[in-house]
Amino acid sequence: MHSVKYLLFSILLLNGVDLPAQNITVMSYNIHHGADQDEKDQLAAIGAFIKASRADIIGLQEVDSICTRTSGVDQMKELAQLTGMYYAFVRHYAYQGGAYGMGILSRYPIEEVDNKRMSLLKSKTPSTAMISAVIRLPKNKKVRFASAHFALDDSSRMVQAREAVNYLGTDRYPVILTGDLNATPGTPEIQYLESYFTGTDPKQIMTYPAPVATKKIDYILVSKKNLVSVKQHQVPITDLSDHLPVIAAIEIK
Repeated sequence: MHSVKYLLFSILLLNGVDLPAQNITVMSYNIHHGADQDEKDQLAAIGAFIKASRADIIGLQEVDSICTRTSGVDQMKELAQLTGMYYAFVRHYAYQGGAYGMGILSRYPIEEVDNKRMSLLKSKTPSTAMISAVIRLPKNKKVRFASAHFALDDSSRMVQAREAVNYLGTDRYPVILTGDLNATPGTPEIQYLESYFTGTDPKQIMTYPAPVATKKIDYILVSKKNLVSVKQHQVPITDLSDHLPVIAAIEIK
């Protein structure tokens, strides 16, 4: 029976028949360890905002896990409880008695979580994390979802862009890459990523600093061969973090 299903699937591909597309709403949000620009705790408000957005999968940057500065709170666990979502966390490095890193929230089950290390050329810390996971969508469809926080120096960012493509570029699943990439549109590292991925924001809406942003450094990118259309891209104005959240409703195959 399985061989028959595989044969039918292969015939559909060979004859150029489009398989059913999937609609997903995705968010990328640098939450600044759950604090606003004045370092006031906004984690509960961020959780409420994410829940109200009805996003399906969220990539989060600058997340604390049991750190002194954020009162020992496991921020991903707390956000999962506030939103009713599945969650995953990977660390950049140990920090203040806990860890500082990246997270994913998902309405759907999370599988195969990976902490892909990314090179830093001009830092005492040798590397940081790009979180990656397989998300199991309805009807047993799957996507690879990743979130990155690129370096401040352009030489490191170019290396990180190549590392991201080398890691994600040949994945068997549709790929969604989100993150605070610390690079504006048109820079070499963004152009390199866009040779493999399509951005969801043709208007290049500003995302940093919040609430009155003056540059775009936060992105949602989708593997070119899998993106059918961008239904909506928005950057809501909020002062819960020092970045604005980026939200895109996409159709992928």
